[in-house]
Amino acid sequence: MLWKGVCFDLDNTLFSHEKAFKKAIGNSYYKLVAADIDKPHVPFEVFYTSFKRNSDLYWPQYESKSLSGTDYRRKRFCETMKEFGLPFTNELADMFHNHYYEVVDEYSEPYPGLSELFNFLSNKEIKLGIITNGMVDTQWGKVEKIGASRWIPKENVLISEEVGVLKPDKAIFQLMEKSLRLSPDKLLFIGDSWQHDVVGAMNAGWDAVFLNTRGEQRKTGHKPVAELNTLIEVKQLLINYE
Repeated sequence: MLWKGVCFDLDNTLFSHEKAFKKAIGNSYYKLVAADIDKPHVPFEVFYTSFKRNSDLYWPQYESKSLSGTDYRRKRFCETMKEFGLPFTNELADMFHNHYYEVVDEYSEPYPGLSELFNFLSNKEIKLGIITNGMVDTQWGKVEKIGASRWIPKENVLISEEVGVLKPDKAIFQLMEKSLRLSPDKLLFIGDSWQHDVVGAMNAGWDAVFLNTRGEQRKTGHKPVAELNTLIEVKQLLINYE
């Protein structure tokens, strides 16, 4: 095969983070918000739309480290509650998110074809890794829940909070090169974010596959190996490169 190592993003690359996130937030909402409030009642879909908007709004501040993980979570929760005139405190925000983290793994299911793809690569003695932005406990829990830890040892799972650098910074890709003991020309990265995964990997000298599971538009002139939609297609692509 052209590559000696293949690495993956996690959320929306190996499983649907969007579906798991919404279900787990719903579980927290019904347990800790709707259950304790008689009036006004806010339908979950309305609450979730605001919560997701605030999650996206304040995420860059977390990425730039102007907000800590705790402050980011409190901000998105409290601003959402404030929008609907619902009572909010940092303590309630923490309870809400603690419950979220307790249940989110239950909703994390691997995309079809993950086992077949990882078995194929392992049988070819291709080194595997994951590079993901996020918090250590959350991201590692997802890796275990979707079964990826069967093929990928913990030392080859790089989580931004743990290593202190985020995609698309090429430094996090260089850390993986050291972990796998491979040069960038021997490495392929597969991910769903054009900027974080495709641009980040290619700027570090890797090849990349754009696994466009969310219908994202390309934002630069970078030319990945392929643009695909499923892990099943990824396996077929790699078979063609044998």
